[in-house]
Amino acid sequence: MSPGQRSRLFQEVNDRIYDLLASADPALPGEFLCECGSDCDQRVALLPAAFATLRETGTLVRSPDCSAPSPRLSDPAPLAGGVPALS
Repeated sequence: MSPGQRSRLFQEVNDRIYDLLASADPALPGEFLCECGSDCDQRVALLPAAFATLRETGTLVRSPDCSAPSPRLSDPAPLAGGVPALS
């Protein structure tokens, strides 16, 4: 699987996670997959609202510990302007 395909797959998985969290309890954080596209197994804890903000700005979910180059959604905001992960 290419990095682009992996990133798109993880985006779809994360969208499903978001749908489930937003409909169940939007105050609970969920674990989202790092969407870097590399062979990365990092997870990012985000509230549904933070995930929605990332999608609205075109920023991929990225683990702060991920060292892979940053792929982008179409015309995204800079990653530095993204929403930080919960600690």
